[in-house]
Amino acid sequence: MIIPTQQKPYKIAFEDYGDHLHARIEGEADSYEISQMYWAEIAAECEKRGTKKLFVEERLEQQIPSIADTYQTAAERHEMGLAGIKIAFYDAIADQLDQNQFGELVARNRGVNVKVFDDTAAALAWLLSDEAVNLPEADQQ
Repeated sequence: MIIPTQQKPYKIAFEDYGDHLHARIEGEADSYEISQMYWAEIAAECEKRGTKKLFVEERLEQQIPSIADTYQTAAERHEMGLAGIKIAFYDAIADQLDQNQFGELVARNRGVNVKVFDDTAAALAWLLSDEAVNLPEADQQ
């Protein structure tokens, strides 16, 4: 299902802090299609700005309905051009942490330097540090 851009079921805002780009997503629901839409917007904005560090703050009340959709969503981050960007991901909805951590594992296994956090200060501290996640050897080339 493709949702026309003018009917996006979420709001997205970008703020450039110089050392990183901050993307805030807010809305009522999440799904594979919605995630594809906002990650595509994020990837395009990162490419336009030459972003190397990205802080994503998500406030979508309802989580992706299935673990299979979470898998597919996370697996596709590499193809969107996000593999060369260090990404800190924070979800304001605490009960979605387990599903987000699964998505982190899937994305990292495909070479995306991403880490999920349940605290914005910790997310920002990691993002601005030189620390990276341990990516699979084959994907680091």
